[in-house]
Amino acid sequence: MSEHSGYPGAPPGWYPDPAGGPGQRWWDGYSWTEATVLPAHPPPPPWAGASPPTAPASQVAPWAVASERLTTFNTSGLVDGELAMVPVARIAVVMPAVYYVVNLIVQRVNADQLRSVGHQFRVDWHDTQNGITPPPYHGSGGLSPVSLIVGLLALAAVVVACIWQHRAASAARALGIPSRRSPAWGVGSWFVPVVNLWVPYSAISDCLPPDDPHRPRVLQWWIAWLVAVSVTGAAGICALFSTGAALALSIPAALACLAVIAWAPGIVTAIAAAHRDVMARQGQSAGALQG
Repeated sequence: MSEHSGYPGAPPGWYPDPAGGPGQRWWDGYSWTEATVLPAHPPPPPWAGASPPTAPASQVAPWAVASERLTTFNTSGLVDGELAMVPVARIAVVMPAVYYVVNLIVQRVNADQLRSVGHQFRVDWHDTQNGITPPPYHGSGGLSPVSLIVGLLALAAVVVACIWQHRAASAARALGIPSRRSPAWGVGSWFVPVVNLWVPYSAISDCLPPDDPHRPRVLQWWIAWLVAVSVTGAAGICALFSTGAALALSIPAALACLAVIAWAPGIVTAIAAAHRDVMARQGQSAGALQG
């Protein structure tokens, strides 16, 4: 079972209490939790909270029904806004990795020009240390129009991806999915040094319910992203001084970028599917309250 669930043991769910109690205990995919229920009460996952007993329709105050309808309407609007962006978001989240792949290819094509730039750096540094005016550099800077065009597309894609993330996080919060970051901080954390080594991952992960089987894939995507960013940058620096070292770093960098390209769209789809499922369950509960 664990080979297909993504968890080391059984997938998250309610199982007979190993302590010998009369009810069931929640297994989160890794360990037993403190959440228990009696067999007579069909349990929701612990993160969803306990649903209050449904009162007969004749005993439900009109303002309570109106409030429930308004909350459902607002939540539905947030989820619909997120779902509307899914097709374009699936493309946007891969564009930065595509940009890195293009840069790696351009580095190979312009290897001689980049080494010439690196040599000029060394000459300028040596002359500066010895009080000599460096000679003017007349060579090419190794820049490529292709890199510029793809870079502009990647920049636009980053804006779209940030909008999608904010909508997805807002929808998750409205659905009652627990989160450690506000939607705004989750997006802003991408642009804060050091913080962006971890907080963006937790913000994306919190868009999924705690028991969702796709959470491990989010971690795999994040590790691939960190490798892609760091190793691609190192390969770019090495390309100025050593073609061999740059080539050696380009291989793992390209593999990490391809992993990001392969996994990122699936994460967008998984978050949308999870939100649709939670919304459907909450709609059934709201219908029972109004009925």
